[in-house]
This record gives sequence, C-alpha cells and structure tokens, in this order.
Amino acid sequence: MRKRLPIAAAMALILLAAPAAASPTNAPPLDTDLLETKLDALAALGDHSVIAEVRSGGEEWEEDLGYRSIDGTGGRVDTDDRVRIASLTKSMVAAILLQLQTEGTVDLDDSLSDHLPGLLPYEEEPTVRQLMQHTGGLFDYFYYLYESLIVDGDTADFREHYRKHSSHEDLIAIGTQDPLLFEPGTDWSYSNTGYMALGLLIEELTGESLGHQLEKRIFEPAGLDDTYFPRPYSHGIRGPHPRAYLTTGRAEAPYFDSTRLSNSQMWAAGGVVSTAEDVNDFYDAYLDGTLLSEEQLAEAMQFVDTGAGMGYGLGLLHLDLACPDDPERTYVGHTGGALGHQTYSFHSVDGERQITFTWNVDDRHAYIDPAELDHALSALLVAGLCGVDMDAPGTLNARDLPDLAALDDLTVLG
Repeated sequence: MRKRLPIAAAMALILLAAPAAASPTNAPPLDTDLLETKLDALAALGDHSVIAEVRSGGEEWEEDLGYRSIDGTGGRVDTDDRVRIASLTKSMVAAILLQLQTEGTVDLDDSLSDHLPGLLPYEEEPTVRQLMQHTGGLFDYFYYLYESLIVDGDTADFREHYRKHSSHEDLIAIGTQDPLLFEPGTDWSYSNTGYMALGLLIEELTGESLGHQLEKRIFEPAGLDDTYFPRPYSHGIRGPHPRAYLTTGRAEAPYFDSTRLSNSQMWAAGGVVSTAEDVNDFYDAYLDGTLLSEEQLAEAMQFVDTGAGMGYGLGLLHLDLACPDDPERTYVGHTGGALGHQTYSFHSVDGERQITFTWNVDDRHAYIDPAELDHALSALLVAGLCGVDMDAPGTLNARDLPDLAALDDLTVLG
C-alpha cells in the first residue's frame, strides 16, 4: 500500500494574503556564541557534518563542522563545499516562470496542455500555477520509484536503482500512472512530478535547455559563482563536497553513500548544486528586486494553506516565526531533501535576516531521536533569524516555534 502525504481529505483551500513586509527595523546583532552553541548541538546528535551561513543587518557568520566522509576521509568540510540543494531548486524554476509570464510567453493560469498537450494523461489538467503551488493533484514519482525506501526505509530498491538514468518524460509517466489525488485547485499535496513537467514547459517556451535558462536568468544575475545545474545524464557532484548518506537500519553497514545518485532523478524538481553562501545570495536577489519585480514577488507570495500551519506560494514556503523583537515579520524560503544532503533556507522578506544550513545524512531509521533533531533544527533556525536562544525562559512560547517535523512530513523528498 502506498503511503500518502498526510493531507486532510476535506480541507478547504484557503488563499492567504501575503503579509506585508515588516517596516525597516534594526536586525538583531549576530550572537556568534549562540550560533556556535546551536550548531554544535546539531552536529553532536549524529555522525553528519553541518555547514551554516547566517546574515543579519549586514553582518555575516559562517561555520562548518565535521568531515566530508563519515569515515573521516576526504578532509573536513568547508563552508564553500557544494551540496545538492534539492527542492530549493523549485524557487528558481518558479522565478523563471514568473519572468516568462511578465514577458508574455505564458499565463500561469494556462492549462499545461495549452503548451504540452498529452504530457499528462488527465482529462482535467492542472494549470501552470497549480503545478507551481502543488495544488494540481499530481502524485509524486518518488513514491513509485523508491516505494520501499519511503514507506519502510528499506534501501534495497535504492541501492539497485539510484544510479539509473531516467528521462524526464519517463519520470512524469511513472508519477501519473494513477488518477489524480484530487480535482485540481481543491487541495494541496507536494509533488515533484509537477515540477518535472514545469521544467519541460520552460524548455518548450524558450527553446533552450533548463540548465541554460537557470544560468542566464538566475545564476548569472544573482552572482551565484559556485552554483551549477548538472547534466541530467551524469552522476555525483563536481568540486569539494561532503558525501551524502542514507541510514540503512543495518548494524553491519549503517550508512549508504548516495553521492553518486543519477542527476536525472532530481532535475527540475531538485537538481541544482550550490553552497550555503550562494543559496543566501539567491534568496537575497529573489527578494531585493534583482530577479523578480515587486509585482512578481507579490504573486509568488500568494500562499495556500498546506494543512500544517505553513503556507506555500509559487515555489516558496511561508514560515510563521514570531521573533520577540518583531513577531509580525514575514519569513520565506524552502527546504530540500536530496536522498542524502538536507538543507533549510529561510529569509525575512525585507532582506535583513537570512539563514541557510545543510547536513549530509538522511536519517530514515531514527539513529537520531526525531524529537531531538527537530529541536536542534528549530533552535538553530531561531538563533539565526531571531537572534535569541529559544531554550531560554521567556524568549518564545511553544506555539511560536516552527513545526519542522510537520514541514518534513509534507515534503518527504525534494
């Protein structure tokens, strides 16, 4: 039996108006001792390495802990190391489509079949906007590709097929072999399949490869010098990087090295390789007018309710985080799970506060207590964005903390 995302069947789709950006205020000064303490706590939970970069009011702090390989080979990680940023790629793909709409090349309310007839086998096809927002009703091809891994944590099918190249059309066909989960526009369910289709749409609209469009429209104008989009029929990561691992549940071999994953399996849904610094630079350019106009950003920030207390816009998550100094400030970003590398990246819309951090073990067998991991992730996020210790009395109420476990349940992969 296939595991479904935990979405309430009768949930009404609620459009959440994008909160206005907070009026300019002084960002909290970087408490580097606090940040180091919280990063140390995250690293101490397991065998993974961690890399982080935090920015606040013009100040920057970056740190790295651990080795590139679990066995200690390959040297220590560095803040400039590259990782698969997985679904942070979706923010980039969505930005391209917003640009193309402004240029008159596409209307986001077009049906996908207006441009790619026959790609999806459904009589009632979702619109481009619905695919960008995960309200199109498409299932996720990863559930079919690695069902035993996702449902039971069994890595046997992954070990057998993780280096297999698949065409984008084949992955979409795998993800659309069953009926839609719901009528498009009536519910929310995270789908990498939809973003695979959006990648093909960009290529159809521009006559150029997705990689070329990302380079021209995103990487170059944002100054992402250490970021690249791998060729689909390639393996692994160029340049210095921490190895990527899945936990296996087997005492004799507790970790499986997933670094050589076929890059075709992520592509438009999560294929970009980057660094923590470049990711912060991307979202800075995303929010400051370099990549999107004020009108385009407002459209990207029309959030729908995911059913877990977080909104989802056009390739963008909205995080409620009531920092004591400014509880109304708006935070956006994305998370990424790349079957090994894991990345969180969130930013205040006014550009004053940014945090990106990444670690290199996808723990599917709870080698780390899930509650402890969720707490450590939340504590680092709060330290970076709010400048306070969430474990100190009186700083934040429990209801003000981000529910990262719920966030991970929603996205699962990507």
